[in-house]
Amino acid sequence: MKKIHYNIPQLEYSIVRPQLGVCIWGRGTGKTEGPGAEFVARNAIDMPGSLGGIVSITYDKLLNMIIPALKVGWERMGYKENVHYWIRKAPPEDLNIPKAYRQPDTNQHLIKWFNGSAQLLISIDRVNISNGASLAYIYADEVKFFPREKFKEVLLTLRGQAHLYGDLSCCESMLLTTDQPRPEMPGEWIFEFEKESDDETALIILAIQYEIHQLVCELDKTRGKRRTKELQRQIDRYLDDVNELRKKLTVVSRASTIDNIHALGIQVIENYKKMLTPYEYGLSVLNKKQKRSENAFYYLLSEEKHGYYAPNIDFIDQQTGSSKQDCRWDGDLLLNHPLEISCDYNSAINWVIVGQEKQESFDIINSMYVLKPKKIRHLVTQFDKYYSYKKDVNNVVYFHYDHTAIGENASTDLSFYQEWIDLLKAKGWNVVPNYIGKASSHSSRYKIWEWVLGGDEGLPRFRMNMANNLELFTSMNGTLTRKNKRGNFEKDKTSEIKKSVPPEYATHGGEAADALIWAKYYPLVKEGDSFQHIATM
Repeated sequence: MKKIHYNIPQLEYSIVRPQLGVCIWGRGTGKTEGPGAEFVARNAIDMPGSLGGIVSITYDKLLNMIIPALKVGWERMGYKENVHYWIRKAPPEDLNIPKAYRQPDTNQHLIKWFNGSAQLLISIDRVNISNGASLAYIYADEVKFFPREKFKEVLLTLRGQAHLYGDLSCCESMLLTTDQPRPEMPGEWIFEFEKESDDETALIILAIQYEIHQLVCELDKTRGKRRTKELQRQIDRYLDDVNELRKKLTVVSRASTIDNIHALGIQVIENYKKMLTPYEYGLSVLNKKQKRSENAFYYLLSEEKHGYYAPNIDFIDQQTGSSKQDCRWDGDLLLNHPLEISCDYNSAINWVIVGQEKQESFDIINSMYVLKPKKIRHLVTQFDKYYSYKKDVNNVVYFHYDHTAIGENASTDLSFYQEWIDLLKAKGWNVVPNYIGKASSHSSRYKIWEWVLGGDEGLPRFRMNMANNLELFTSMNGTLTRKNKRGNFEKDKTSEIKKSVPPEYATHGGEAADALIWAKYYPLVKEGDSFQHIATM
């Protein structure tokens, strides 16, 4: 018999199996390969021929992160790929595996199981995949990134199979997993389930399951037919009771990384404590809930109003297995149009914000960063690799920078902007510099963002590709205002020096976005007309 290790939170969730489960677990606790893998596999087995759903924030994360982790969990349970399940392809015809309930005609977005069950592969950036579907259950991972309204579109598909499996508590069930959402993240709505969590019923189920375990142990040793039947009847009654208790049961499970110390080892926990800031350690490892920010600098920034998703569906659907994402995955990229970038330069982190001017909007289509000890040259390489395909079509980059980019970089004896320009040119980019002068005051930036995010007439609409800017959006959403010692209004940049805040969630990203927005919108506000650069091709 194969032994499988589960940590205590994994064991408890496996035993309770509520109809609506929420796992807010810290780093390294095994959310996906534990509860996620088991939830999907057991539902597929318990409801033969059912169609469920697996949901991610983006389709590339679904293919490259979530499915590989699920496969690890399924392998541990004894289920092997291309034997028990097939990913994005049809099983061999000679196996005569039946179709799932209302299974799509194509296997492109399916995981198909040996008993006819299947899961539809859905992402928030491609919710159209679930259009018209009727799902028996939903598993959603990394929910901290899910905007409520987008996820609601997926929830509407949780319907239509009760006539087949309605007596089972796993019918119309849902599991949501994530690590601790920061207050600025789109998925903080998940905390609302804590009010509905019925821990008392969960404890009753645990107690009944213990009794069932005791009866099963006795049944294994019993040889008498009468006693065997009596024990089996008692087990079946208990199982029926558990099934009824699970129906409409909501349980929010919380776990820290330390709950998985037996698997990870004490050294891993100690390494986390050394490598992570106190803030990150408390959030990601100890799973501590953080307070919501107030007095936001970008207070009008709204995912609903300014955010969008634009995957290049045709290209993505041609990919098999896992593949590294590049600009061909982006459906909003205009290959024939120049890119526009601005940067932030810091010893802890270097950012680049990528924009494109469209006919009716200006879009932040991407953002990238590298953390210490990586430097500007590493970020330039990352940018170049991502946009290599575009470079072959149009290699023009407008580089917007202010006086903060002119200060010398001690590591190279070059100014920051000159290092960027030289490195980009060396890689074959046609760089058009645009010096925007001295960095604007915080109050001026605050005002121009008000105009831009408020959608003032005469200004191009501002948009942000959420799939490529999750960290930037979180950083900007968490940026606060304050009064300085003179009593003047300013952006609160103390997060940049606090060890308690990870650099990617500090105000660095917003600083780079400020420069890009100032370059694009200030000329419109000041002169009533946009500036245009002329590049020598």
